[in-house]
Amino acid sequence: MFSKNDMVLTRDLQAGMIIAQPVFSEKRQILLEQGAVVTADTIKQLTAWGVWGVSVACPNTPPFTNPDLFHMYNETLDVISSTFKKARRFKEVPLAECSELVGNYVELMIDIESVLDNLYRIRTHHEYTFTHSLHVAILTGLLGKWMGFTGSNLKNLILAGLLHDIGKALIPQRILDKPGPLTTAEMDIIKLHSTQGYNLLGNCIEIPEEVKLGVLQHHEREDGSGYPFGLKGKDISIYAKFVAIADVYDAMTTDRVYRAKHPPITTIHTMLTHMHTKLDSIICLTFSAKLQKFLLGSRVLLNNGLQGTVVQMPNIATARPVVRLDSGVLVDLDNDEKIIITEILD
Repeated sequence: MFSKNDMVLTRDLQAGMIIAQPVFSEKRQILLEQGAVVTADTIKQLTAWGVWGVSVACPNTPPFTNPDLFHMYNETLDVISSTFKKARRFKEVPLAECSELVGNYVELMIDIESVLDNLYRIRTHHEYTFTHSLHVAILTGLLGKWMGFTGSNLKNLILAGLLHDIGKALIPQRILDKPGPLTTAEMDIIKLHSTQGYNLLGNCIEIPEEVKLGVLQHHEREDGSGYPFGLKGKDISIYAKFVAIADVYDAMTTDRVYRAKHPPITTIHTMLTHMHTKLDSIICLTFSAKLQKFLLGSRVLLNNGLQGTVVQMPNIATARPVVRLDSGVLVDLDNDEKIIITEILD
């Protein structure tokens, strides 16, 4: 048994340990962030980098409140990593592995009550594209389940979420890993990923067309401002509408090199603000209602430095809650746009 913040030799690391202090290269570049969860890939990379040991915090406590979810999450990430690497090398998608992931892992994860909370809190050392693909698959599955998708329809919707960024396997790694805003030229290359993903899946007769359209159109927007074709509302695949909302939500609530993640309640408020022009209103409102119910009772930090508890969600269309401050004062964020939630504390 380790004590908190012990230094552990790389060879003695175990999957599930949590990094207590950042790991730096000789040039002072961050190799591993504080809070990252150790995986089998992490241990291999640390060994390759010549890192002899790292500081771990609470190594025997998994970052998930549900141990089954913790193991499924890590195993699924390893398979997604392998899937993208095969797509990069062979220019084809291992469909059998992806279908197995959906049926044996992701469908089980969306039935675990704490999955939304854990997605927001977890940080791993896998590539962003891998974790993002898994999160979007889970979120798309949750949205589908909430809106009545079952059986093969739910499986196909989850598969669209899982594969939505598979085209990024063909994007140069230097662009995907760039630690800052992209140039216009680089963004144009990134925007190719939806058509490249569709092309990768084009000859796969096992994949329904609606799944392929979900991959192709997940960056289209209701007002025609999206890509690759500038499609509007009714012309956008319903699968793509689900994936788009999951994609935007996870991107905003995930730490990136160039910015910190946004709290869920702030993210959904931003999405609702743009839902009439960018995102499907009905799916957005469904997501808002479920997320707000989940966030009731959460401890939060406000941008004025005060802390409190979310006690009421009076309006699903704005996602601006009533917060009871530690002093006992009630603050209705719907009545004061200057006050925002900056962090979920528990």
